[in-house]
Amino acid sequence: MNPINPSHYALTNALSFSTIRILLTAVLITGCSAGMKQDNADEIGADLTAQMSALDALHLVNPRINIPAPGQTIAAGYFTLMNHGFESVTLTRISAPDLDVQMHSTVVEGAGTTMRPLTSVTIAADEQTVFQPGGKHLMIRDLPTGVENLTLDMEFADGATLQTTFALIPMQQWMQGGQNPHQGH
Repeated sequence: MNPINPSHYALTNALSFSTIRILLTAVLITGCSAGMKQDNADEIGADLTAQMSALDALHLVNPRINIPAPGQTIAAGYFTLMNHGFESVTLTRISAPDLDVQMHSTVVEGAGTTMRPLTSVTIAADEQTVFQPGGKHLMIRDLPTGVENLTLDMEFADGATLQTTFALIPMQQWMQGGQNPHQGH
């Protein structure tokens, strides 16, 4: 006699087929939900990036203003502005209450140099702009006396404003090549 019962064999195959079908369905559902989770994560990441201000990606380095020589009324300001974001940002103005602050660029013309006002400076994504002697710089008239720092507002084309603090560097220090004593913080 055959030990295998035909109805037992049919039931075992049916269970095996059902088990395999359930396992395949579970694998497919898990795979799809993992894909959905990744899609959702991408969407959430995109939403968070959209909600972040372009200012969140900016990094201001070594903001300083060189105090002018006695009797002079115009000071020069320097800094590096890094854009770690994914979009360019355009700096349109730097201001402070009761001060005349202008962005300028030094341009070589003929046998000499001249300064030209800048109406804006665009910093591309993952780039920087450097305001330094002989290049882009700030011109600030009538600095207040007796202060070590000056608050300036950086205004951008999208309407955002970044409030910054510039260290005032005494003439003796900047003439000797000294920078902001808090540089690197």
